[in-house]
Order: sequence, then C-alpha cells, then structure tokens
Amino acid sequence: MYNIANINGATFIFSPFKNLETASLGVFIKIGSRFEAKKLRGISHFLEHMVFKGSKDYSYREIKREIEGRGGALNGFTSQETTAYYAHFLNKNLPVTLDILLDMVFCPRLNINDITKERNVILEEIKMYNDLPASRAASILDKLVWPDNSLGEEIIGDFSTVSRIKRADLSNFRDIYYKPSNLVISCSGDYNREKVLNLLKEKIKKIPQSINLKYTAPRPLYGMHVEIENKKIEQTHLCIGFRSVSYLSQQKFVAELINVILGANMSSRLFEEIREKKALCYEISTDVRKYRDSGVFVVHAGLNKDKIKIAIASIFKELEKIKEIKVSDCELIRAKDYILGQIIMGLERPQGRMFYLAENYLSLGKIYSLEEIKEEIKKVTAEEIRKLSREIFKFNNLCVSCVGDVDGKTEKLIRKILSSFK
Repeated sequence: MYNIANINGATFIFSPFKNLETASLGVFIKIGSRFEAKKLRGISHFLEHMVFKGSKDYSYREIKREIEGRGGALNGFTSQETTAYYAHFLNKNLPVTLDILLDMVFCPRLNINDITKERNVILEEIKMYNDLPASRAASILDKLVWPDNSLGEEIIGDFSTVSRIKRADLSNFRDIYYKPSNLVISCSGDYNREKVLNLLKEKIKKIPQSINLKYTAPRPLYGMHVEIENKKIEQTHLCIGFRSVSYLSQQKFVAELINVILGANMSSRLFEEIREKKALCYEISTDVRKYRDSGVFVVHAGLNKDKIKIAIASIFKELEKIKEIKVSDCELIRAKDYILGQIIMGLERPQGRMFYLAENYLSLGKIYSLEEIKEEIKKVTAEEIRKLSREIFKFNNLCVSCVGDVDGKTEKLIRKILSSFK
C-alpha cells in the first residue's frame, strides 16, 4: 500500500494508485500553534500565508498558474501541531508541482511589502471568525477547556500578536522549523516512485539539525466553567466540552465510536432526538479532537435562545444514557461500519490516501494498515463504550460556551440546569 524512505532527513511516504490520471502530494511540517512563543501567537499561520506569496524560483502568480492554472487544486492549513501545503493535480504535472511546493517551503521570498499586505488580510480573517457565532463559541470553549495553555489559544493569533510579527520573526521561525528532519512528504498517484525519489533528492539538501518542540502539557480540568458572550444575532450557539483522550491513547477508536453514536451524522442519537423529534435546532453535532497528550469531546448546537433550557437538558439525558445503558449490537455495528466507510472512501481517492498516510505517521510514528484498523474497531465492545463515556462525560468537570442575544441570566440558567445532573 505504501513505501517509506528517508531523503536527507525528510520522511517520504509514497502510495501507488494505479489506473488514475490524478495524483496528490502534501508537505507536512511538524510545527503548529501550540509550539509558538506567547508573544508570537499566530506566527505558524502567518508564515503559511506568506509561503503562498512567492518563492525563490516562482512568483505568487506562477505558483497559482502552474498548479491551479493546469487544472489542479492547491491549498494549505495550520493546526495546533501541524502546518501543511498540498496539491491535487494531473499525474503528468507531478514534477512541476513537487518543485513548486518544495521551493515554497524551503525558499519563501518573505518580501516586506507582501508581509505588510498579508498582515492586513489575516487581521480581516480574525474579524471574520469573530463575527461567525459558531466559530466564536468554539474559540471561547477552547479557552475554557485549556486554561493558560497554548491549546486554548487561537491558531490564527490575535490582533496584538499578529500586529507585532516582523519579517525577522518569520524568517527565524522558518529557519528553525522548516528543516528536512521536521518534514513528512506524502504522495499518492499513478507515478514512478523512483522518479519522485530522484526529484526529492535534487531539491532537499541535507541540513543536520535537531528540532526541539517546546510545549506545556495541559493541567487537569476541574469544575464547571461557563462563559456567555452577547451578540445581537438571531440564533444562539452553544458548545459543551469535556476533556477526552489523546491520539496516542489505546482508547482512541472507542472515543471515535462514541462520537459517531452521539452526533457525527444524521442517524446519530443527538440529531434524532434534538432535531428530528423535538425540532429544537437546525444543526447539532459532536466532534472529538485529539492531540499528543490530551483531547476534547465537543457538542455544538445552534438554536433559539428560548430553547436553551430544554436543549441542554435533552443533550445531557442522551449523555447519561450512553453512560448507563450499553449500546445495542445493531447500533454498534452501524457505528463501526460508518467509521470504516469513511476511512475506506478516503483511501479510494489519491488525496484521501495522501492525508491518511501523513496524518497517521505524524501522530503515531507508524501507519495503520486497513486490516489493522478493521481489527482495532472490530474488537471494541459496548462495555468499553459505556466505560469510556463515564470517564469523559463527568458532569462536574465540563465547559460550556454560549454566543447569542442573551443576557446575564443565561449563565445562571445554564449552571442551574447542569447542576441537576450528577
């Protein structure tokens, strides 16, 4: 399914994908917002933006023209622990795409005028996310779940930190972290592996340097934490968060199954109960996010402010149910099929396979085969789901954020409802 090679310190993962005309390639750097200095919050994301503004051999117009102008797709992202640049393209265009991505990563121009302009773009991006109530509620929740820890900070940074980041900061940050030893390059397509290896050897120069990723593990979370933010909007957005497992935990697949059962799709319990039966909201969902040393389980809903009381009570009744009553064999089989279906459908596309290989290696240092995943998921029992649910959904250790046209009484109302559940 895949081969792994070391190219002058960089890890290269290649998965052949026969009889397709397209391929996918991603360059993943093991650096993200949780490793940043406090005064430079958002620098990983800022540098991600700047990499697209031009490199040594390609202007920003050439970068777009040679990939998107040839029918491909180019993008990037920054998370708490990773920064990535990736493309999907015609097989025949792999050499130029690879050359562009590596030139962007290793040789960004970091022009001062471009930095000034892109700073304004990012400041507008911050405003955009602050104006989106669902995004704002999620940001507030992160600060509550991870108090005084970089995991609770905005990946994008804030006005003060983004405003003070200079060219020297960006250049120094790139020099430290954008090194071969900190890179994972993932590729999937109908292309000759040896040709890709030769292209990489030409572009990646050996730079001996160890990378020291400094971060602080989050402290345990105790107590009930509620924060309300008033915005004159029609809909109120509610987020409920509980500490959960890390991606290194042996229970990570159990947590994923709990997520599927409760709120990952339209057949989930919360969707069925809160939306279909009671019509309390349009959107309700759950998410489980995992990091190297911790995780969070989140319930999100957008609803009328007058429905907050009944919605929270209904959500917690479903959480109580999964803690106390074993899921049926039929429901558990469906949840397992859902996870496997999502994974397999992803692996049947070059881009999905490229991401799967990189994300597994970045988080686990190994890559699960599909058969290994099937076996891990197959052996999860209803009792394990009930046991982990009890560990996650501790009603005396939780966080709630609420954004909407609400008053000061809302926090008291939420605390009163939560206090009725033990």
